[in-house]
Amino acid sequence: MTTRRKFLKATASVALLPLVTLPVHRTMAAEKVPVDDPTAKALKYVEDATTATRADKMGTPGNEQVCTNCNFYKADANNPGWGGCALFRNRLVAGPGWCAGWVPVQS
Repeated sequence: MTTRRKFLKATASVALLPLVTLPVHRTMAAEKVPVDDPTAKALKYVEDATTATRADKMGTPGNEQVCTNCNFYKADANNPGWGGCALFRNRLVAGPGWCAGWVPVQS
């Protein structure tokens, strides 16, 4: 005999199925950070570090600070010269770029 409680539990379970997040593996083209992005503006991101005013930071001269030697940067094999940046939610930034969030790679 089906009780009202069992019926409501079963109904609720079925109703919640669309809300369950299933792992989805998608291959998406990585998006480049536009220089007019609000986060990019806030961090003074530029695609060419030589155009930025960089001061010495954490023992590294300003002229040596570029995205490729930043702790937040991870090279992207599918996009040579570009890489994902944790500060920009892993969207692509230019390897020779720079932003105010630059932190040297930890050895």
